Amino acid sequence: MLDWYKDELIERKKNKSKILIGLGDSFTQGQGACSIELWEKYNWDLGTSSEIDNHDLLKSSYENSWVNKICENYLTEYTPINLGMTGRGNRAAVKELYLHPDLQLEKSNEIIVVFMLTGMERFDFIDKEFFEHVHYTTMWPNNNTKLSSGYFEEIWSDKFGVIESLLSIAEVKMWCKLNNAKLLLISAFSPNFNRDYFFNTLIGDGKENKNYLYKNKDYTNLLLNSNIDWDNFIRPNNFNCVTDFLCHLENREDLINSSSPHHYYEYAYSLDKMSPNGYITKCAHPSNKGHEKIAELIHNEIIKNKKDKLI
Repeated sequence: MLDWYKDELIERKKNKSKILIGLGDSFTQGQGACSIELWEKYNWDLGTSSEIDNHDLLKSSYENSWVNKICENYLTEYTPINLGMTGRGNRAAVKELYLHPDLQLEKSNEIIVVFMLTGMERFDFIDKEFFEHVHYTTMWPNNNTKLSSGYFEEIWSDKFGVIESLLSIAEVKMWCKLNNAKLLLISAFSPNFNRDYFFNTLIGDGKENKNYLYKNKDYTNLLLNSNIDWDNFIRPNNFNCVTDFLCHLENREDLINSSSPHHYYEYAYSLDKMSPNGYITKCAHPSNKGHEKIAELIHNEIIKNKKDKLI
C-alpha cells in the first residue's frame, strides 16, 4: 500500500469505527478500473507510456475498486481498506494484514474482510528489499525466467497449490477470529476454488509416489471442512469466479470454462479498448463499471449473511 493512500485512510478512519478490508491481487487493488478519461488520455495503453502519471492512475484505480465502491455506495459507515497488490498470490495477500500496524486495523469496532482469492499457482516470499508497496516477490508471474522455471519444475504441483490455498485461508480465518472480524471468500479468476476440485486433487488416483492421502477420505474431509465454509463461499450470480460473472455480463458464456480462465484472457487481450458492454478492460481486469457490479454482488452477500446471522 502506497504511503499517500495510507495517509488518506488513516485520516478517514479517525471519525469511523467500522472498516471493510479487501485482500487479493490486482482484481482487488483495482488495476484497469481507472476512469475512462484516463484510459483515453493515455490512448488505451497504461503499461508502456513514460508520460503516465502513476499517482493519478493509482488514485483513480483505488477509488473505482470494488473495495471502495462498497463503502461509497452501500456501507457508508465503513472505511475501505484496500490491501490488494497487483501480481501477488494468496500467501502474500494474507500477510498484508500484519504489515500495516500504523493503520491500527485491530482497534476498529467492526471489521469485515473480503478475501478475493487469486490463482493457486502463485507463491510468494518476502522481497529482500522490502520497500514501500512491494513487500513480497512472487515466483510466478515473474520476469526472472530462471526463478519461474525452477519453481514450476521443482516446487509446484496441483496438490501444492491446494494445500497452500487452504493454509492461506486458515491464516486469514485465524486473524479474523482473533480480531472478531467477519470473513467472506470469493475467487477472482480461478474456477477451481470448489470442494470437489480440492478433494479430488488431494486424494489423487493412487498413481503418484508417496501419495498417503489416496483413499484417506476421512482425513481429507476434515482438512477441507475445518478450513473453508464451502456453503458460505461467494459464487457471483452462481458462477465460480468473478471473470465468469464478467463474461456473463458481456453475454459471452462461451468464454466460461469449468477448469481454466484461458479463454477469458485470450478474449480480453484481443480487445482494442473496452469490451462491448464495458465490463472488461483490454488488460483483462474488471473495468470501473465491472467493479461497480462486483461491489453490488459482494454487498448483497454481506447483507444476506447478516440476515442469516453468519456475519
